[in-house]
Amino acid sequence: MVRESGLKPVKPLAALVVLLSLAGCMGALQRGMDGNAYISTARPAIMLEAKNMPLMAAGQGICNLMWTDMLGGLPIQVWLGIYGEGGLAPMAIVAQAQTPEGWHWDGILRRPFSVDEGVEVFNGVGYQACTFIINPAHDPFGALVTATLPDGQPQMWVVRAYAARFNFNDDKIIMEYREPLPAAIQSLTAMPLGYGDFLQKFEQRARDSFAVANPPKNPQNLNTGYIRGVEWQYMGQQFLGSASPDIRYNTF
Repeated sequence: MVRESGLKPVKPLAALVVLLSLAGCMGALQRGMDGNAYISTARPAIMLEAKNMPLMAAGQGICNLMWTDMLGGLPIQVWLGIYGEGGLAPMAIVAQAQTPEGWHWDGILRRPFSVDEGVEVFNGVGYQACTFIINPAHDPFGALVTATLPDGQPQMWVVRAYAARFNFNDDKIIMEYREPLPAAIQSLTAMPLGYGDFLQKFEQRARDSFAVANPPKNPQNLNTGYIRGVEWQYMGQQFLGSASPDIRYNTF
């Protein structure tokens, strides 16, 4: 007489349920554009968009972050939504940037000559914020706006930027609001007569330009194509920040 062993075989139906559950978890991550909004369903789960501005360009791409130990630069995957009407109209940018495995984003540092540094809260998350001036001639988004005045001089832009790290610093969310810098303003630390409240009003417009919320549970038909109009050769640490090797992946 043969005794039955104490081990019970796994039922095929139960195994199938486990496999489907694992597949569902692995397939849960979605990133892309739904209309005017950028959506990420995980790492972080977020929905971003610029309010009351048309979408100029959207999609994803890869840039090489220089000044790292990687030969040819560290490949960074970036999802972007760019809003505005071009020319001298205000512009807004929402972005998510992800480091490859074994790397993480460094702490968010102030931009050179920036002012009004602080933390602003969107949807319960604190974002590092600062205001600064840029020359769009060597900016990844310069081709989408007016970069040169009729006399050949550069059209400077004033920027309010927000950034926060997520997923153990593997991912970063960046939002920027931009306007042409008035010709009378040469520096943000010494305002000319009549512009005493310029920064306060500009930063309020920047804050009010973005909508940050939780994403829908099951977004459908996200646009994940390649973005057009971005000059990737200028995409680097100035916009994305710096990254370092992650000690979690080091072996001794």
